[in-house]
Amino acid sequence: MQKISIDFSKTKGFIADGAVKQLEKEVLSAQQKLHDKSGAGSDFLGWLNLPSSITREELNTIKASATRLSKQSEIVVVVGIGGSYLGARAVIDALSNSFDHLQKKRNSPVVVYAGQNIGEDYSYELLDLLQDKDFSVIVISKSGTTTEPAIAFRLLKELLEKKYSRDEVKDRIVAITDAS
Repeated sequence: MQKISIDFSKTKGFIADGAVKQLEKEVLSAQQKLHDKSGAGSDFLGWLNLPSSITREELNTIKASATRLSKQSEIVVVVGIGGSYLGARAVIDALSNSFDHLQKKRNSPVVVYAGQNIGEDYSYELLDLLQDKDFSVIVISKSGTTTEPAIAFRLLKELLEKKYSRDEVKDRIVAITDAS
């Protein structure tokens, strides 16, 4: 694993001299708890060994799904709430141009979100937008039973089923969930 280093030279004026040094013991303790999986929330550390814990086969499956969705979709709808929604959004926002969705020439689908907001206006406007667009859905849920994403997914699946054949619908839905 590669070590991360931080250059604090640009923090002068924002962080008091010595403040970082004062926190060093706490930071090292927190880091040890993470690696030992002994702290609070230790059952939520599946991300800790990523990407090294992903097999080549899993990575190839992910890449194939991404390529397929990118080729067949003008829009990809990510369905989720809480960490499921925020995790996906954080990564997509970090890796995308801030104004990517406004570009005239695109190399990838526009990504929009559902399930984090089940307001009737939002849902209506999203479904209206998708009527005349080729779209796919990525649904992220640990249990599949959280109300808001479940409602959003049902609405989106219904529209997919109206627009595409059964086989096409299967190719336009990606579910990301717990192994259990």
